[in-house]
Amino acid sequence: MALFKCKMCGGALEIQNNETVATCEYCGTQQTLPKLDDDRRANLYDRANHFRRNNEFDKAMGIYEQILNEDNTDAEAYWSLVLCRYGIEYVEDPSSHKRIPTVNRAQFTSVFDDDNYKSALQYADGYQRSIYEEEAKVINEIQKGILAISSQEEPFDVFICYKETDNNGRRTPDSVLANDLYHQLTQEGFKVFFARITLEDKLGSAYEPYIFAALNSAKVMVVLGTKPEFFKAVWVRNEWSRYLALIKQGQKKMLIPAYKDMDPYDLPEEFSHLQAQDMSKLGFMQDLIRGIKKIIGSDEQKSSIRNVAVETGVNTDALLKRAFIFLEDQNWDNADNYLEKVLDAEPENAIAYLGKMMLELRVARQDELAELATPFDDNGYFEKAIRYADATLKNTLEGYIVTISERNEHNRLEAAYQEATSMMESADDESDYIVAAEKKVFALENAISKFEQISEYKDSADKISKIKLDIEELNNKIEIKRKRNKKIAIILSSTAVCAFVFLMVLFNSIIPAVKYNSADKCVESGEYLKAVEIYEELIDYKDSAAKIIPTRYLLASVQLENNEYKNAYNNFSLINNYEDSEAKRQASGYGYAQGLIAEKKYKKAVKVFDSIGEYQNSVELSKSAKYEYVQIRKDNKNTTTFEYLKELKSAGYKDSASIYKELYAWKATIIANDDENDETTDMSSISKYSNWYFHVSLSGGEPGATTEIKRKGQYPDGAISGPKTWSDGSAWGDGYSGTCWYYYETPLYGKQGTFKLTIYDDNGNIIGEKSIKITG
Repeated sequence: MALFKCKMCGGALEIQNNETVATCEYCGTQQTLPKLDDDRRANLYDRANHFRRNNEFDKAMGIYEQILNEDNTDAEAYWSLVLCRYGIEYVEDPSSHKRIPTVNRAQFTSVFDDDNYKSALQYADGYQRSIYEEEAKVINEIQKGILAISSQEEPFDVFICYKETDNNGRRTPDSVLANDLYHQLTQEGFKVFFARITLEDKLGSAYEPYIFAALNSAKVMVVLGTKPEFFKAVWVRNEWSRYLALIKQGQKKMLIPAYKDMDPYDLPEEFSHLQAQDMSKLGFMQDLIRGIKKIIGSDEQKSSIRNVAVETGVNTDALLKRAFIFLEDQNWDNADNYLEKVLDAEPENAIAYLGKMMLELRVARQDELAELATPFDDNGYFEKAIRYADATLKNTLEGYIVTISERNEHNRLEAAYQEATSMMESADDESDYIVAAEKKVFALENAISKFEQISEYKDSADKISKIKLDIEELNNKIEIKRKRNKKIAIILSSTAVCAFVFLMVLFNSIIPAVKYNSADKCVESGEYLKAVEIYEELIDYKDSAAKIIPTRYLLASVQLENNEYKNAYNNFSLINNYEDSEAKRQASGYGYAQGLIAEKKYKKAVKVFDSIGEYQNSVELSKSAKYEYVQIRKDNKNTTTFEYLKELKSAGYKDSASIYKELYAWKATIIANDDENDETTDMSSISKYSNWYFHVSLSGGEPGATTEIKRKGQYPDGAISGPKTWSDGSAWGDGYSGTCWYYYETPLYGKQGTFKLTIYDDNGNIIGEKSIKITG
């Protein structure tokens, strides 16, 4: 027997060995138990559960992860991480006195999709699993309510994070400072989340939806305090740690620590790479407001107020080694963390994207990719790995795809060949024999085509000859069988034919009725997807066609309620203005597109946002998605980037105009030498007795755009050649290259000094210049 503390109330539990479920005699809660192999492990759990019960979720998570590093099959540790991630606090219901969960850290991700929850179910026994599933249902319902409320909230610009009261319940100096900041920012026109005012008409149990909405929408968080312990207070830490997590996930946000009457080195360690602001400094408020205006107005992050420190000198090779070791151990979470660190430092690291793909496909070693059942060239991480890979890695990855495809094709042909052979050998009558023989002929002909592709390999040529003989022999047998079957068919009596026709008619009339009735029963039992499939199959039977849309509406409505936004959106899109289907299509599309943004699938998100029109802030979110797409695809040959940038520039969105100008500016690269065909050697001086060749390559411009290029040469003696159009005066397109040449016609009297070539565009703007020294 072992002693363990109740994870709900902290009361002592007496546990029998190997017991995985127990009921607390103090709070009456049935709960799951961890693996307690020794006192040290029990102490770790007690300590972690203590922090979790006190809502210090980050500290608790660190200990649970330590437990899993020692034993990655402990279901309770995975479940405890779920409770921490969603900030689950068990409070006593005053009427029933039962402990019920509340969510203090809402997520857009359903608890059912959480990796730790899936791992908990994987390693749980039957008793544990049933409790996990029941609690997950309750948590999911609570979270759905939070998301429903938060989705209706207007976005905030600034979130003020501070401690409202001290341990004696008295208002803190931090609250007064926060109040001043709130009014200053509000007067400047910003929408500010300030708990004292924003939540004053909300019940304490209903705070989370509004906090969640504000954390996700605010572009800036100001964390202010006058004492180190106020910064580290449970609920203060809960807010700023969640905000930092959003920044780590790639959201464009900025956290600004602000302190007064304390040493800045006493700020939380997590702020060590952030530029903290001293509130006692003269002009602090003006500087802070000016900085916030820059962030929110132009989205530019200046060095005076930085959201996350840029780490220099990161050893990505070491991080990659750790990541791939974690992959080999199938420690997926840690592998993902290290791969993300690499990509934070090197966004174009092909090996990191390879690791992310292996993680998603649950492949522990790279060479196992070739053993997968299906090709993976449609995987998003595969595409990125190929884009940034060197030739060796690119050939290796593409080789895996070829290996899988060839193996699958071989297996398909072999299966067809063996099936045909088996059918022919076991045929009971002449008709079966013909079908089997024809199938084998087809397989043999496919085999010939494959052997012809490798006719020089081993005995392929001999196999082709043998297969052709086999085909000829089979065709002769088929013809003989067919002639014999014709004679047998003539002998069939008309009575038998009539009986057969009657049975077929009867059969064809009964089957649809049975299917139709089963579809109706599926609707009654809530199996809407199955019902839709049957009605579509029976579209010409009775009123099946009329029942498809109402049933699909029910299916899509359930999917929307369960946050299955993609499926709901697709199904509502197939319904044309049935009841409130259009409003629900917009709602599901809105949720679907937000999920696509979280997955960084911006192009798809834009299409969905544009399809639902002006729904809530969908227009702004569509612009944001286009902007994010441009940020990661600044390619002047990408037509989508060009289209998005044109729209954003026209709308005056953020710094799109400056990005557009930078991306599509014409640029000229000039190399000088004394050889008309040498486009690589760049000489610093040339003899006045030689011809001088200037090799010019042009890049830039909008996709498909052209421009007329002019050149002007200025000799050492001041003489000028040009400006004149290039060569025959034809326009240059993107990527075009050309050569011009100069020399002194009377070298004996030529001047020494500097010759300068200038390249102009058709508007007279200089887009390239090159000077070279002329020697004697």
